[in-house]
Amino acid sequence: MKISWKKFDLKSLEKTAGQVYCLYVFHHRKDKDRPFYIGKAKFFGTKQASGYKASARYNSGYIHLVTGMLRSGFTLYIASIGKKAFKNAECYEQELIAKWNPIQKQRIKNIRKSVKTRKPW
Repeated sequence: MKISWKKFDLKSLEKTAGQVYCLYVFHHRKDKDRPFYIGKAKFFGTKQASGYKASARYNSGYIHLVTGMLRSGFTLYIASIGKKAFKNAECYEQELIAKWNPIQKQRIKNIRKSVKTRKPW
């Protein structure tokens, strides 16, 4: 799986609400080459083309957390992988966790699938 990342910051926060079938990474420059957290989301935010999704990863009740992180110097990177590939999102997420060793402790599973990507920061 080839993954391309888009960079989001406080100025482009609104655009994150429409992201679907994606992997995401929070990174802070003080962490140098390591990401802070790696995750996956079927619906990242609440402004989906198909309408509001209560199951959005960062819905209206949690978007303040993303806003706070971006205000404090974090950058958010999102890679849309598509609906079909999202079946294996957890495997790709686990591969990135194993390769990039995030600051935040994350659950490790022995289910990995190869990804072709570079650290976007």
